[in-house]
Amino acid sequence: MTSTLTPTLGGAKHAEAQLYVTATHKVRSSSGKPPFAWVPYGAQHAWQAGSRKTLCGEWTSGWTVFWDRPFSAAPHEACPACVEASLPEASRRRLDPALRRTA
Repeated sequence: MTSTLTPTLGGAKHAEAQLYVTATHKVRSSSGKPPFAWVPYGAQHAWQAGSRKTLCGEWTSGWTVFWDRPFSAAPHEACPACVEASLPEASRRRLDPALRRTA
C-alpha cells in the first residue's frame, strides 16, 4: 500500500493547495533508463493531500498517489469529472447550464 502522507517538500500550505494524480493502478514506465519509475495506469484522478476522496468523489483507499505528478487536465487519461471539479467556480457555471443564473 502506498503512503498518502503529505510530503514535507514545499511546506504545508503549498501541499494543501496542490492537486496530485492518484490512480487505482500503476505500471513501470518503459521509457528512459532503469530504474523505471511507477506511472499511473488508467484514469488519472485529482486528489488533494489529506482528503479520502478524489475531486470526483471516488474513495482513494488503496490507491497510489503520484507525488511527483501534479494533476493536469491535459492528459487524455485525466478523469473528466475531476477536470471539471478542478475548475474555478465561475468556469463551472459557464459550462453547466443548471448553475447559470437567469436574469
